[in-house]
Amino acid sequence: MDNFDDLSIHFAINGVVILLLQLAVIVSSIIIITKYRKSIGAKIMVVGTVFTLIAIVAFQVMPYVTSSFETDNYLKVQVLLSYLNTFSFFVFTIGFVIFAINDLKKDDNKD
Repeated sequence: MDNFDDLSIHFAINGVVILLLQLAVIVSSIIIITKYRKSIGAKIMVVGTVFTLIAIVAFQVMPYVTSSFETDNYLKVQVLLSYLNTFSFFVFTIGFVIFAINDLKKDDNKD
């Protein structure tokens, strides 16, 4: 069992690092949205990052919540969380592409 405890510590450390990185992305998105207030792309980026943060927290909490579930149900929850995570990256990517195409092009035309 000691080996399992060591692995859980590594997963916890990895989860904290991912959470900190995601918080950096959220802060960066908020900085972008304050500079480009009318940008729909920047707003979508923030929504995507918030969804991603929710997914990250859910991935960290769900093993404790679902520990009494049968293996099949536990795996179903993990798959649903995986889809949430993929959806959140999709939303962020769409916002980023819209931002890059529309708003950065407008800044280039101002020069």
